[in-house]
Amino acid sequence: MASRAWVLPLLLLLTRPGATAAKELLKGISYGPAPLKKAGKLPNDDFMSTSAKAQWSTSGRGDLHIIKRLGANAVRLYGNDPREDHTPFLDEAVVQGLQVIPGMSDYPYTQMPKNCMTTDFNCYSQIKEQYKSMLQNGFAKDGAYHGALKTIIVINEPDLKIPGISKPTEFCRAIVSAIDGMIDAEKETDTKSNLINFTATFSFGQCTACKGSSKPALGQMMELRSAMEKPEDVGYEANNNLAEVYKTRFTNSFNTANPANDMKPLFLNDYEANFDSTPVFIGEYHSTHVSTKKDIHDVIEVAKNSDALVGVSFFEFQVRYDKGGTEMDFGMFGLGQISLAEMNFFGVEFPVWCLMKIQDAKDPGNTIADSLTVGFEGEGIPDDQLCVIDPKKVPLSEDGYQAILSTKSVNKMADFVRRVIWHMGGDVEDDKALVNFATKYAKQTLEVTVRRLSGLSFASMVDELGQHPSWVLWDAMAACVADRSADQDTVGEAIGWTCGNFHSFNCSDLPSFCSEDVWAHADYVFSLYFAVETDHSSPLEHCNFGGAAMFAPSKVYRSQDSACIVTKDPATTALSEEGYQMILQFHDTDKAAVFIQREVEDLKMKVANKSALTNFAMKPPAHFKDLKEQLPQVPWVCGGPSGRNCPFPVNPTDGGGGGWVVGLIICIVLLFAAILAALYVRRKRQMAAREVEQPLSEA
Repeated sequence: MASRAWVLPLLLLLTRPGATAAKELLKGISYGPAPLKKAGKLPNDDFMSTSAKAQWSTSGRGDLHIIKRLGANAVRLYGNDPREDHTPFLDEAVVQGLQVIPGMSDYPYTQMPKNCMTTDFNCYSQIKEQYKSMLQNGFAKDGAYHGALKTIIVINEPDLKIPGISKPTEFCRAIVSAIDGMIDAEKETDTKSNLINFTATFSFGQCTACKGSSKPALGQMMELRSAMEKPEDVGYEANNNLAEVYKTRFTNSFNTANPANDMKPLFLNDYEANFDSTPVFIGEYHSTHVSTKKDIHDVIEVAKNSDALVGVSFFEFQVRYDKGGTEMDFGMFGLGQISLAEMNFFGVEFPVWCLMKIQDAKDPGNTIADSLTVGFEGEGIPDDQLCVIDPKKVPLSEDGYQAILSTKSVNKMADFVRRVIWHMGGDVEDDKALVNFATKYAKQTLEVTVRRLSGLSFASMVDELGQHPSWVLWDAMAACVADRSADQDTVGEAIGWTCGNFHSFNCSDLPSFCSEDVWAHADYVFSLYFAVETDHSSPLEHCNFGGAAMFAPSKVYRSQDSACIVTKDPATTALSEEGYQMILQFHDTDKAAVFIQREVEDLKMKVANKSALTNFAMKPPAHFKDLKEQLPQVPWVCGGPSGRNCPFPVNPTDGGGGGWVVGLIICIVLLFAAILAALYVRRKRQMAAREVEQPLSEA
């Protein structure tokens, strides 16, 4: 085995050769958690997107956290929609201590109109545009790659799809042109630092048309190296120095279902003899014909003793029921019977099923997940922590109620009821009464017939709470706002639906200060829609918007930015036409005065005469625009656009309430002057007395 000085830790092996440190192995898990329990099609396969947040985030099923607990230090992905913002996924990976190895989608290569196959396997333009969008949507920021990224899979198994393993010239042209486009995408987005490595993940097929070797995957890698060194040999004129890119920013990779004892004779021995400075990893590793526990141990040992093999990504996290056939042999987790939440995945609703461990067919008594944990030296995850029904996450529906009921836990039912109350605009004041209420609903049997006879259900729970029991503090200022626990895609889709169903508001008139982010935008349209388009009778129904909203007590929404919420409270409602009209409808002078004073202050002015403000509020302008135009002109404001200097101190009450301050100051000044005058007179008298005494003494 040749000696190499470039053996580096994982962070450098997959990215930037050049430093020396102890070798840390790649222990990855391939991740494609389709939410289907049977064969079928998905609307998208981007599981890094926020649409799939209910699966990968700790606020949902917690897949990334589970992957970390299995001992993995990386997650490998497949689908990648360049229109989606992947920042939240990458941020979560950093929190969990995981590297992310994303892959370019097959879409630009084989599926999109004018794909690579239609341009003679020159993929430059297709991939450059796709990759540029990815860099702009989370992969890079401020000129640097996201810290979770170390390697990008340019294409998965190109030797099987563009056009096939018998035509190495064509698949190499596709790869080198794609990499050339990706480098130019970096330049166009000014991405210059924390640069990551490129890889093309080949199959473990034998390429008899490849020069140099017919060993599995090895011939393909040798052909690609030649093409990167001399792209013109495969009919491509490169914009960049691809030979240098290969030396400094390239890692080889391949997929295999062969066991560990095949790695050295079939691949690694020859690879180490032919590649003395390019690391390699296994992008999909799982042999279903041997014991997982033994095989993972063995392949890790192979990697530890190799200067070239830096690790593996185990295939795969979840059974792919949607693909069917032999594809279902690989997952370490299946989908259980309990729905933990609902997920709007690119416009289609899916349950987020809990996970269950899959038994290893070749190792009775052991599960694949537990065996992998041993090989990866992870802490593991107990079975009873996988299908945990969380009252803070289940849907607020009959299904969610039944899930909580199945736990037979009064405490979980109480937490569920508390959450329902919050979404109805209330807050529990009497915890004992809450427990009594929850006990009644928690002790119902799951038997359908008995439940029907008892009349208790989620609907009956909502009906009872809708009677506003005394043990709940019901907030008259509750408002329909965006639920911050929802994912942004769901919120965005709900905004679209709401704007399309308004009768009294055009979303193009949204105040500019509410268009800066999706949450403020949603707060405005949700709160306004609930206020003017519904009868307010059922907050859970009319303030839901597909799970994007909640009817929140004022203490909840006031704890976040509430400037874009239209409410009945003049002290908090949005300073806009809609917020103004919400207050005017009460024909209440005091409420109008509170709103108008807020607008005065928002215009950087002050109220100099509160009595005059009250008189103005008795007959306020009919529209917010008129109010804004009139306020700088009224005589009872000062500062800002009014052009009038404010007296010190400002007298807001027509000489009454604030006059005592002025009077007090005057009294203090007069008192001080009197004291000074008395001291002066006393001093003069003392001097006069001395003048009289001096002549007498001389006489």
